[in-house]
Amino acid sequence: MSWRDKKCRVRVVFIGLRNMDAGWPHHLFDVDAEAERLKKELTKIEKQVENIEFYGWDVVVTEAEGQKLLPELEEADGILAIPLTQEFADGVMTPHPPLLQFADTGKPMIVYTMPFTRYWDQGGILERIGRVVVVNSSRIDDIIPPLKAMRAVARMKQIRILLVKDYEYPREYVDPRLRDSRWMGSSFLKRIKETFGVEIVRITSRELLEEYELVPTDEAEKLAEEIIEKSRGLKEPSREEVIKAAKMYLAIKRLLEKYQCNAFTIDCLTYIRARTLPVAPCLAISRLNDEGIPSACEADVFAHLTIIICHTLAERPAFMGDPVLDESEKKVIIAHCTSPTKFTGYDDEQFPYWIRSHTESWRDVGLEVELKPSDVTVLMLLETCTLKAISFPFRVIDTKLGECNLLAVKTKLLGSMKHEWGCRTKAVIQLTEDPEEFKKNFTSEHKIICYGDWVEKLGFVAKFLGLNFVNRLTLPLD
Repeated sequence: MSWRDKKCRVRVVFIGLRNMDAGWPHHLFDVDAEAERLKKELTKIEKQVENIEFYGWDVVVTEAEGQKLLPELEEADGILAIPLTQEFADGVMTPHPPLLQFADTGKPMIVYTMPFTRYWDQGGILERIGRVVVVNSSRIDDIIPPLKAMRAVARMKQIRILLVKDYEYPREYVDPRLRDSRWMGSSFLKRIKETFGVEIVRITSRELLEEYELVPTDEAEKLAEEIIEKSRGLKEPSREEVIKAAKMYLAIKRLLEKYQCNAFTIDCLTYIRARTLPVAPCLAISRLNDEGIPSACEADVFAHLTIIICHTLAERPAFMGDPVLDESEKKVIIAHCTSPTKFTGYDDEQFPYWIRSHTESWRDVGLEVELKPSDVTVLMLLETCTLKAISFPFRVIDTKLGECNLLAVKTKLLGSMKHEWGCRTKAVIQLTEDPEEFKKNFTSEHKIICYGDWVEKLGFVAKFLGLNFVNRLTLPLD
């Protein structure tokens, strides 16, 4: 099943006291009638927001009733809890017991309260206990942004990444002590699964090469002609090189189907340097993203997860690139050779593109895409850890994982930079913070660009995933 077809099932639970003598909203408030009214409103939202399914419609009063409901919540992708009443002595110091019980499940939960249904909804307490977003509003439509974030988190659990990376290396060139050990064991993959719900399937370049040789040449030729015809022009690469790039894309598609994966990343720079593959996978990564198959370069798992968040939340491709600072104009240029072309949606028109070579190597096939000025969100996942080490090169003797941070800011994409230095597609971004702060805190990580303003919803995604949300372009190191 495609991640786009995943239906996010949200259990709706009303919390209210029937025949209440004294309290808010008022004496003898009809809880069941209000629950029925809200059910009709939620049914309208269900039709408005694709692939959301509300169910349950329970009315819970006591802690015992909440406890009885807990096993049934296991199958839900999320919970929508709606408190309807508050007695004068109820919840003055702590949230209503069922709210605490539901928050403690660790399920993504939205708590919706209307004015005068509660005196104080204890939102801050609930958000510290669980993965909870509290919406206080007279407009029930205000639950839609966190609801879309909840759907994105549910969709992420449908993602299986195909990661192409070789684990053998030339010992005469590489000091084994400098190898990244997380690729060798299962703990890293387990942590990714537990945090994001995403599975990773690992294969080596040998299998990709074997599949490449099996792709019929006529299929690759037909696809290459289509790619060339839709472009603004073929610059450095020959037609034969575009055919090879198309063949690489088709080989990757076959492997995705074989392993039932719907996302892709590859240790491409290693293969480009070593000339392991017949062609770089830049064109393939661009095209896969355009099709709604989240894909990333360099086997950068955290950049890839960030791209996956963009796809599942914004339903559009995202652009991964290397950022460089231009202090003279207070701009950041984010560049790569793998840019997608359908930045505003999978069914939208392609942005204009030229077929170019891969910049660093001056061979193979990359894309130079003409980017349209727009409000964009620049984001990236960063995991922090504390290391104890001795000697040089470092010999790690203790590792303590810190929190995973989701950085995101709204800014302006000013257009494309035309320059022969650096990767082919260069997005010029308005810097949102002081250049000195950027220099001090930037740690060489990739950055991801997604067209549109997604900062608020990304904050909700972070809450539902248990991440720390940082509304900045860099993570303060001090």
